[in-house]
Amino acid sequence: MVDDPLRALRELNPEARSMPEGNLGLVFLPAQTFEVAGQRQTADLLLCPAELGGYQTRLFFDRPFPQRAANWTVHTLLGRSWHTFSWNGVQANQPLEQILLAHLAVLR
Repeated sequence: MVDDPLRALRELNPEARSMPEGNLGLVFLPAQTFEVAGQRQTADLLLCPAELGGYQTRLFFDRPFPQRAANWTVHTLLGRSWHTFSWNGVQANQPLEQILLAHLAVLR
């Protein structure tokens, strides 16, 4: 039996799926719920668990949440515009769900 790297991530979002672009192993998380400044939010997310643009890992959102994070930028991935904030230091050598949770913790 082959271990599914998305298995634990699918416990947080059953619709999580790999969406490769170039050499990036992106993970799409549609309608993901999370907290921003203590308020429940839902957004499409795109997790990049590899180095991109000088960041060890990145988390992209379908829209910005400037009330909790600064320096939002827009990137085009998978033919769609995605928003991300400047946050580095989330290492890629962790399980995908831990990478996701580390990025989302900034917004709480």
